[in-house]
Amino acid sequence: WTEIPMGAPSLKNGGSGAHYRWGQSAREVTIAINAGSRRGRDFRVEINRSRVSVAARSCGDEWQHLLRGELQRPVLTDECEWSVEDGSLIIALAKDGRLGAEAEWWTGVLAGEDTLEARTADAVAYAALEGLPEEERHLATKALAMSSGLDAVHALAAKA
Repeated sequence: WTEIPMGAPSLKNGGSGAHYRWGQSAREVTIAINAGSRRGRDFRVEINRSRVSVAARSCGDEWQHLLRGELQRPVLTDECEWSVEDGSLIIALAKDGRLGAEAEWWTGVLAGEDTLEARTADAVAYAALEGLPEEERHLATKALAMSSGLDAVHALAAKA
């Protein structure tokens, strides 16, 4: 399940769970699950402010849960979406930026997990500072300083 097809989006600043890979930017967490030949109707995706549930049809009317539990941080449910594209189920979770900088950097999709892989870290991709309003730029820089160290902050400042 974690083998993601070639057409899947590049997932930076993330990692992998049992059946999925994930990445994040300053505004969104993206989850990719190998859909194989399945179509949208073969998935059940439920997203609420603090929980997510993803199941795939396995045999007949049986469903296999691929991702289920409490999210690491709250999301803006009305801005979340999912689709099946190029052999991948892609789920976009809109981060709730109203909670401040600490709510922005996720170390995993589900509460209590730390699946963040340092090799996928790309501070510039996380917070494209040139496109953010001044207050959000400040919060993103602060979040990166807390989680990635000062080297990431200096790299972002040089890019801006």
